[in-house]
Amino acid sequence: MATVDRHDPTSRPEPRLEALGARLAARRASLGLTQERLADEAGVSTSTVKRLERGDSVQLANLVRVLRALRSDADLDRIAPEPPVRPLDEVHGGRGARRGDAWVWGDERDGGGDA
Repeated sequence: MATVDRHDPTSRPEPRLEALGARLAARRASLGLTQERLADEAGVSTSTVKRLERGDSVQLANLVRVLRALRSDADLDRIAPEPPVRPLDEVHGGRGARRGDAWVWGDERDGGGDA
C-alpha cells in the first residue's frame, strides 16, 4: 500500500477536493438548483453545500445526502464497489477458511458416507 507524504504538495487532497466541489457545483447548476434549494432537498445546511463546493471538508454522511439530492449517489458504487465473492467463502458458508479447520468430504459433513 502506498503511503502519502503529508509534506509533499503533490500528494495533498486539496486540488482533488476543489475539483470535486467544482463538479458538484456544475451538476447542481445543470439541474437548475440553487445552493439553498440543494441544501433543503439534501437535508443539510446551506453552509455545508458551500463548503462542499469550495472543496472544504464535510462529513461523509452529508456528502452522501448531497449526492443523493443531485441524483449522483449511484456513482458511489464505482468509487467503492462491492468486493467479489471469494470461492472459499462460498465453500465455508461465507466465513472463509480458518486455521485449524478440519477438512472433510462434502458427504461426511452431511452425516453421509460409507462408515
